Amino acid sequence: MSGLANPLLQQFIPEARDLLEQAGRALLALERQPGAAAPMNELFRAMHTLKGTSGLFDMAPFTRLVHAAEDLLGAAQAGRLALTPALADLLLDTLDQLGLWVDALATTGALPADAAVAVEARAGRLRAPLGPQGAAPAEAAPDAALPGWLEALPQEARAALPRGRPLVALRYTPDEHCFFRGEDPLGLVRQVPGLCLLRLVPLAPWPPLDQLDPFRSTLAYLAVADAPVATVEELFRYVRDQAEIVALPVGWDAVAPVADTGAAETLRAVLAAQRRLIEAGGAEDPIADGRMAAARMVLSRVAAQAGWTDAALPEDAAGLLGAIAGFEARLDATPPPAPEAALPEAPRAAPTTLRVEQAKIDTLMNLIGELVVAKNALAWLARRAEQESLSVRELAREIKDRQALVSRIAEAMQGAVMAVRMLPVEQVFQRFPRLVRDIARRLDKQVELVLEGGETEADKTIVEALADPLVHMVRNSLDHGIEMPAERIAAGKPELGTIRLSAMAENEHVVIRVEDDGRGLDPARLRARVAEKGLMEPARAATLTDEEACQLIFLPGFSTAAEVSDLSGRGVGMDVVRSTIERVGGRLTLASRKGEGTRFEIILPLSMAVTRLMTIACGERLFGVPMGLVAETVRVPRERLRRVGDREAFVLRERLVPVLRLARLLDLPDAEAMPDEEAILVVQVNGQRLGLVVGAFREVMEAIVRPLDGVLAGLPGFGGTTLLGDGRVLLVLDLPELMR
Repeated sequence: MSGLANPLLQQFIPEARDLLEQAGRALLALERQPGAAAPMNELFRAMHTLKGTSGLFDMAPFTRLVHAAEDLLGAAQAGRLALTPALADLLLDTLDQLGLWVDALATTGALPADAAVAVEARAGRLRAPLGPQGAAPAEAAPDAALPGWLEALPQEARAALPRGRPLVALRYTPDEHCFFRGEDPLGLVRQVPGLCLLRLVPLAPWPPLDQLDPFRSTLAYLAVADAPVATVEELFRYVRDQAEIVALPVGWDAVAPVADTGAAETLRAVLAAQRRLIEAGGAEDPIADGRMAAARMVLSRVAAQAGWTDAALPEDAAGLLGAIAGFEARLDATPPPAPEAALPEAPRAAPTTLRVEQAKIDTLMNLIGELVVAKNALAWLARRAEQESLSVRELAREIKDRQALVSRIAEAMQGAVMAVRMLPVEQVFQRFPRLVRDIARRLDKQVELVLEGGETEADKTIVEALADPLVHMVRNSLDHGIEMPAERIAAGKPELGTIRLSAMAENEHVVIRVEDDGRGLDPARLRARVAEKGLMEPARAATLTDEEACQLIFLPGFSTAAEVSDLSGRGVGMDVVRSTIERVGGRLTLASRKGEGTRFEIILPLSMAVTRLMTIACGERLFGVPMGLVAETVRVPRERLRRVGDREAFVLRERLVPVLRLARLLDLPDAEAMPDEEAILVVQVNGQRLGLVVGAFREVMEAIVRPLDGVLAGLPGFGGTTLLGDGRVLLVLDLPELMR
């Protein structure tokens, strides 16, 4: 089974991501509160669970890197190491690498080809602060008592073990419920360095197959290794009560072994059974290849268990090997069937998952049950209309009653489906403690991040669209806003700067704020900078109010950074942020005071699954405008429209509002008769209030907007289409693009 098709791996991927996020949060909390028990325990639980679950798969580099990080944390927990910022950097970098490997597993089903090489250097850096892992134990007396299971080993197995140096013996008996804690006993034993011998022994006779519980651990793991006792004890420190670890002195193998004739007879019986198996079918048997491979695998394991070498195989083993070779020769002489044409395998896409509360699924199921009842009622009504002489009035009343029922259920289902798509904005917020910590360290600034309202929910699409704009705003606050500690002290501020990231629900919107107590924006500098870069005439820039000057940072290509860095100064920043937010139906506002700080506010719709539209007429045509862009609707007498430069404008509550005509924007013919009053839709686009002259205002409706596709895909000025109740197609305008 390929990695991507493995259902266990598909379950592991989201769990691993959750564990890595949990570990990252706990590590940052531990850095802020050194020695705190709660975050240390949370960090250990996350890493230990991740190590155990990763051992279920063939990804030794992943497990080894987690194990190395766990060892470093163990030393910190025991007080042998201080969790310095440098060590925190090392651990966070390890979590990043593990995250990249999880992404590779989600995409390809396997770790990258260079994972085994990459883990060497990384594990070395993690273990370097630990120093030597303990010297070899002192030699015990040659007549020291040996574990009983070791004395019972066959002579061949004991002879194959290294001689002339101390070894360590291990008997590991896992708790029978260990699998439910994500533990992998075999994977743990295989991590013992210098493993020389490994035997798996059932703790009780095997029950009948139909009574076997595969989720209970029923084996003991017996091992001998060429490794220091301290290393093995450290590896089994979390299950120390389940492991017996004994140092074997030099010369321990001189003790006379107890003959184990029963074990030898058992091995020979296994070989005889394998020989009967391969003799049961002929060369034409379609599963002959599989039988040969199975017999060869059993032979190799029996030989390893008994300590047989290729040069000295017993008669039974040599006979089985000869039988396998004979049947394979016959298989080679039989012409294979013509292969069937293989179809090319379709590329696999990594599945996306959405975790949903059980209560939301139950609500949907209840509503579906109601919908089935309502559907049956419609069929009953149709039969009544056919079989009974209902008047038109009676039939209309019955239809209205059923329509009201179906409408209620449809609205409830719409709300339930939207609830399924709702995610807490905390899923975006949780990336920022790490971001703020890393950037603040690079800039030598002291910054505290305050998160509020993470439980506020919004549509999954909205939450995902928030990520990049918020990252840019937080980076700007760190780079431009928060001052250096000395500058803050000189300004009478605390040395520690604060960035506050908050979320709240207001009516049908989600409001996100990014605030800092930094230096704020300097309107005079902004006016000078915009004129210097040629983005505005100096005379016009001089007339801007302080509030209007602060909005200049949203101009394309505008930047106040003196130098270009990987944090800021490229001139492709806040205008992209604003357009990204407006693309999902949101608005971005800015307020700032020099010397006091800056606040960005994002106002977004709760959901993008259903869009509220205002329908407007332009001649004989209808168009839709997202309500998120609509500020108000007004009717203005024609004489109040004035010519200002090359465009029309009017005064609304002592504020000049530029006016555009929708017919001209869409290259449609003007109305033949000019009305006495103009219907003007006042919209907020690109941070500016504009008036749009339309033919008439129509109803407000909720609709599912579909993007344009086919030959119309990418048509500028239009955001999509939806269907009206009479079946007509309504074009939805993309006003930011249309008015650009």
